[in-house]
Amino acid sequence: MTERLEQFLVNKFECTSEEVSEVVKNFKYIEAAKEELLNEDGNICRNLYFVIEGCVKCNFIDANGQETIRYVAFENQLISSFHSFIKGTPSNEYITVVEPSKLLTISHTDFKLGLSKSSLFKDFYIKMLEITYLNNHWRIRTFLSLDAKQRYEYLIKNDKRIVQRLSNKNLSHFLGITQESLSRIKAKK
Repeated sequence: MTERLEQFLVNKFECTSEEVSEVVKNFKYIEAAKEELLNEDGNICRNLYFVIEGCVKCNFIDANGQETIRYVAFENQLISSFHSFIKGTPSNEYITVVEPSKLLTISHTDFKLGLSKSSLFKDFYIKMLEITYLNNHWRIRTFLSLDAKQRYEYLIKNDKRIVQRLSNKNLSHFLGITQESLSRIKAKK
């Protein structure tokens, strides 16, 4: 079950098979059911997840019960409540399984131990931080500069998986609009 992570590492980094094995052996395989919570608001996020199959989201729920999806991870992507994972402080978001998923997970303790032993782990960590930064930058930029219709069109053009695989409810929460607004946008297509 580690083949996808191994391939991810080989594709992203210059590394030996021994280095890849050293990193991968720290991950544990789990299966998660749809709607399963991997982390809850208020808990410290102690795990990083690599998606082998399925879909997982990071989401906030405000005081009025309104959900906002910050990030969606599909196959060969990483997900965590990174602020909580890095700092060891309580998370302000949930990590929720959207589709039945096969995941590899590593604890914060094992991750930190790997960082002290392996340059590939360090490269992996830097890549993880870069991806997180770029995703957050994209989210901020699109929310500040694009209207709902433009955000939807951007997803169709640049990441169809989100539009194709998320329910209308989840897609509207990702776009920051109501389901009714999403229905109107889709009807005009």
